[in-house]
Amino acid sequence: MSLTEIPVEFTSDEKGYYDRQCPNEKCEYLFKIHMEDWKEKASDEQVFCPMCGHTATSDQWYTHEQIEAIQEIAASYAQSYISNELDKMFGKMARSMRGNKYVQITYKPGKKISFVNNPIGQRPEWELEITCEKCQTRYSVFGSAYFCPCCGHNAVERVFNESLDTVQKMIESIEDIYNTFEKSYGKDKAESMCRSMIEGTLGDIVSAFQKYAEEIYKQIMPTKKVRVNDFQIIEKGSNLFKEATGKGYDLWLSHDEIEDINMLFQQRHIIEHNNGLIDERYIQNSGDISYRAGQRVIIKNQDAMRLLRYVRKLSDGLSKLGGMQNG
Repeated sequence: MSLTEIPVEFTSDEKGYYDRQCPNEKCEYLFKIHMEDWKEKASDEQVFCPMCGHTATSDQWYTHEQIEAIQEIAASYAQSYISNELDKMFGKMARSMRGNKYVQITYKPGKKISFVNNPIGQRPEWELEITCEKCQTRYSVFGSAYFCPCCGHNAVERVFNESLDTVQKMIESIEDIYNTFEKSYGKDKAESMCRSMIEGTLGDIVSAFQKYAEEIYKQIMPTKKVRVNDFQIIEKGSNLFKEATGKGYDLWLSHDEIEDINMLFQQRHIIEHNNGLIDERYIQNSGDISYRAGQRVIIKNQDAMRLLRYVRKLSDGLSKLGGMQNG
């Protein structure tokens, strides 16, 4: 056996999953894939990172721990190989000199170095297991993931719903979060931090919806380009779908709900781009006359929950448009 033919064995975790790590240095996302699917479905030429979508050949996805274990096995083999070769070389030389009355060589072998090649195990199994809706690859992640490691399928609807669920749980838990912050930082800081978190949920919801709407629109109109922020503007997004399918947001939301979601989208914009300070442009675009220029917008828990409800209604409708086009 040569140095390049060292056998390395991997064992799966208790659920049958195999640890992998994104080779992109900016990501290095850890995930698991079912060992059977890695052997049978993963392409040698292209594997996808579930988090960032980076692609690389299948031999580049070892975790840092696996690389260290492989290096230890290689080092053990090299030490054992060198030790055995020295024993053979000097032992043969000593035997060949036994009858020589002028030169005598004695050689005493040192302690035998054994080659240690234990199977490489995996991290303990994780709770979240995902099955790709396109190729049925089974993979497991901690937190969330966007792409199937085998086929690269973007599970936009699942990721979108997970994002909204996370936001909703945070809003519903804000009182407990406040109590935790109060114990550590005091009432004033706790109030400020929780207010910032609630305001931030508007951006989280709008960003999640923007990405979801973009993906649905691409399914319907794969060759038409849209600007990044077109689906951050209610009227623009609605018009794009109406032009493509004859169905706009008013199919799923009432007139009052359209006005309200537009105002909430505009409030998110003013928070992210003007530190929440009202200007004339906000009043004009939102139709919100409850503020005057120079005031600061106030976002409460019920505002964020209302936006969640509207966005869920829209996404339910849009999913049918995407499904109709793919059917």
